[in-house]
Amino acid sequence: MYLAFLITAIGLGKIYCSAENFDPTLHNNWKYLPNDICGQSNSLRIIGGKNASLGDYPWIARIGYSKNNSTKVYFRCGGVLINANTVLTASHCVENLAPGLRVSSIRLGEHYTLTDPDCEEGVCAEPHQDRKPSQIISHLNYNSPLYKNDIAIIRFKEDFSFNSYVKPICLIKGDMMTKDYTGSIGEVAGWGIYDNDKQLESDILLKIKMEIIDTERCAKVFRKYAEIGETQMCVGGVEGEDSCSGDSGGPLMKVDDAPPRYYLLGIVSFGTKKCGTKDMPGVYTRLTEYMPWVLDNLVTNTRDFKIV
Repeated sequence: MYLAFLITAIGLGKIYCSAENFDPTLHNNWKYLPNDICGQSNSLRIIGGKNASLGDYPWIARIGYSKNNSTKVYFRCGGVLINANTVLTASHCVENLAPGLRVSSIRLGEHYTLTDPDCEEGVCAEPHQDRKPSQIISHLNYNSPLYKNDIAIIRFKEDFSFNSYVKPICLIKGDMMTKDYTGSIGEVAGWGIYDNDKQLESDILLKIKMEIIDTERCAKVFRKYAEIGETQMCVGGVEGEDSCSGDSGGPLMKVDDAPPRYYLLGIVSFGTKKCGTKDMPGVYTRLTEYMPWVLDNLVTNTRDFKIV
């Protein structure tokens, strides 16, 4: 879990079997998503990453861990808020943890990790919000060595309170389910390692834009290490530009629709040990392949799940 996992930026590719003919807006649980306020960033105003502005990505969560009965929290993974009591993340962030380690807290509304509240140019955000997980649901077919089906849901009994700095991202719908984003630019953000040599993690939220690359090309790059398939996507491969350890489970994002909103297209899964290596993209869990699973398990556990 604490090895270097890259994050890639977005991309859907062709029409894939599980996405074909599936309209998420017709699912019974679609009504539990706050589609009226989702994806609204204050900006619609990382190895190689630049500082994000306050409130740019109000849906980005930090996954906190504690050892045994300790109250000290260590943040090591990311996640993304999709409604008031649900965060999506990667299965490898919640499964097969070191002995005595547990997911103890999820934080929203963070920007600069050393202050609370965070302020920028005379404007201060509301304090960050922490919630204890009530249930962690990992995909039943998650494969640890190969990072297949690397997606999980974290639920909370106490809702997060929405404000300008805590909001959900939008889930994909319509032609976004089958659109090919290869060659376009996606956004990623996180507090992961920004210095490969010193293994330093960022104190401030970093963001970066990267190109989505063809999945077949990505599969060739990783052919000696892992099998890349239709349930995954790849982005990046530019030297010195990437995300790294600590960003796993975070979102792959793209602005779409009118008025513009941010949509979730993938979940950070894995990459090379040395972040930002030339011609070595990051690998993500492709959300189109898991929209039925996410919606099926949004409220009650009904399909291909295991409780962590």
